[in-house]
Amino acid sequence: MSDLRTFVGVDVGGTKILATVVTGDGEVRARHKQSTDRDSDRLAPQVIAAVDGALAAAEIKIGGVSGIGIAVPGVVDSESKTVVHTPNITVADPDIAQRVAEHYGVPVALGNDVTLGTFAECWLGAGREADTVVGIFVGTGIGGGVIIDGRVRNGPEDLAGEIGHMVLMVDGPVCGCGNRGCFEALASRTALENEIRRQLDEGRESLIVELVGNGRIRSGPLATALEAGDALITEVMQTEAHYLAQGILSVRHLLNPDMIILGGGVMEACGSFLLPLIEQEVRADCLRASRDAMRIVLSELTDDAVALGAAALVRAEIGGGRLERVGEEPEQQEDGGPPMPVIEQVKFGVVMVDGQAVAHDFYIRADGELRKRKKKRARRLYKTSHVLDDVDMRKLCKGGPETVIIGCGYQSQVTLTDEAKSYLDGLGVDWRCLPTPDAAVAYNEAPRPKAALLHVTC
Repeated sequence: MSDLRTFVGVDVGGTKILATVVTGDGEVRARHKQSTDRDSDRLAPQVIAAVDGALAAAEIKIGGVSGIGIAVPGVVDSESKTVVHTPNITVADPDIAQRVAEHYGVPVALGNDVTLGTFAECWLGAGREADTVVGIFVGTGIGGGVIIDGRVRNGPEDLAGEIGHMVLMVDGPVCGCGNRGCFEALASRTALENEIRRQLDEGRESLIVELVGNGRIRSGPLATALEAGDALITEVMQTEAHYLAQGILSVRHLLNPDMIILGGGVMEACGSFLLPLIEQEVRADCLRASRDAMRIVLSELTDDAVALGAAALVRAEIGGGRLERVGEEPEQQEDGGPPMPVIEQVKFGVVMVDGQAVAHDFYIRADGELRKRKKKRARRLYKTSHVLDDVDMRKLCKGGPETVIIGCGYQSQVTLTDEAKSYLDGLGVDWRCLPTPDAAVAYNEAPRPKAALLHVTC
């Protein structure tokens, strides 16, 4: 089922902020990239500027956006939607999500950057067909994400997925977090650089000196030295594969996911060398499995991954928290009742319902009957058809729905009278008034008995 809603995903990094405008089907309509202002610890104004830039590039207004997702490099409180800790950037406005939501008046989601990169892989990338996915992204540090049955798993303290801080070597090297022997302290690009510099100081020779001099040893020069057969770099990267394999074995023994996705700069540059060594060591695990089913793959999404994951998060939160993959049909409740219509596609002015194009406002009642909404009475009483009153609600609620979804148009032009709201509250139903594209998704996912009224234009 096509999802033509529009979302904005924002990837906040230490050096750049990337905002993307994305359809509900994952098509990137526009991008806007700007440098992170390291002299300012206020992130909300920078995020707002990036969103404005992306919207301008896409030539749309905020009224056409269903929600905004923001990814930050640190720990996020998933309940309060606030930033708890960001080791690489200073954040003086931890309530960034609330500030952006107040500015634009749309739902805003907030999450960890690598977790959302993994979420994007489950939506559009390597993890599309997997139910349980763990992402391990190797860059300056090591980040991770855990996705189970289409949902981000944060844990009660929002520390799930902090794979880089699993202890692989008791009393090992000091990690940037302050603990010792963390995965990140052994296998991140920073750890690789430290080991290479140590061996160079001991007199080892390497092409890497020619490539970077005294500068930072980044993933590209590592790949170049590997391809040239450099002895030092080959040895260090063989050890890197060993550490990564041991980390993966720990994840396998704890969670045994369907898939482990390896990403980040080191894997993007050196994955063709590392992956076969990692797979070989993991498959040689002395703890025998019942079958060989867990897959280890490289990530498919690159620079857009985190921003796409941020868009996927707000898309999922609007729909109840679960990631609906592109083309996936919504789950229908099997209760023996009559089959309920499925809203298959939403475009401005026309909605596809069970293969039928509906080009006018309509009701779907609890018994599944679809009826045209008549507007003459509203125009006579209110001088506009953009008002729904208690009479409309009585028609909609015939048959006793427990959930009522109202699609109030693409720009939310339709309003409910106080009498309409009081009537719905008096029935005790769960009712929501949403932009029409969001209402279509909410109706499809709602349990029965349910009813909907959709305004198909503004």
